Amino acid sequence: MSETEFLIGRSGLDLQDDFYPDDLPNEWRFDYYSTLFKALSLPIDTDEDLDQIFEEIEDTEEEFELVLFVEKAQLTDIKQLTSLLSNVSDYKQEFTLFCEIEQTPSDETMNLLDGYRVCFQSNKVLKLDLKHKSAVGQNLYFNELPVFYTSEVWNEKQIRTYLEDAASINTRTVLICKFAESEVLNKVRIIAELLGY
Repeated sequence: MSETEFLIGRSGLDLQDDFYPDDLPNEWRFDYYSTLFKALSLPIDTDEDLDQIFEEIEDTEEEFELVLFVEKAQLTDIKQLTSLLSNVSDYKQEFTLFCEIEQTPSDETMNLLDGYRVCFQSNKVLKLDLKHKSAVGQNLYFNELPVFYTSEVWNEKQIRTYLEDAASINTRTVLICKFAESEVLNKVRIIAELLGY
């Protein structure tokens, strides 16, 4: 039996379709979004109010995964990474730090990330002292939850193929569809449910 469960979301709260009610205040977007979707990715240096988002995640009974992503340049610049992490270190168990990488991070970087929930995605096989799973042409290296991050825009057949392949890692998994609008996210969620994930 499959242990796969997808927590589906997108990158950023700026949905362009008619997802949010017209009169919804900006600061309520996360609360509204999180009632329908179970994951969200934001840049670690986001303009969103992270303190408010962390408080809402802590206050809810619902399962929700926040993914804060760093760019490769931020990950390899120890001074910059230290500064970025200092802004979120009080919440280190409330999010997964994510980065797409092409080479193994330095020991200095990995030491800095000690105690954080992390996931790296790479199209290369790397040597990292983390759990490793491969699917959909990607290698995931993580210590808590794997995170698939895709900027593809799919039709329904492609969604099903992607989900079936990603499900082969057989664990709870965050799936971030970077540019998806609410209609596509709903399709991904429904197809995942129909497939039993």
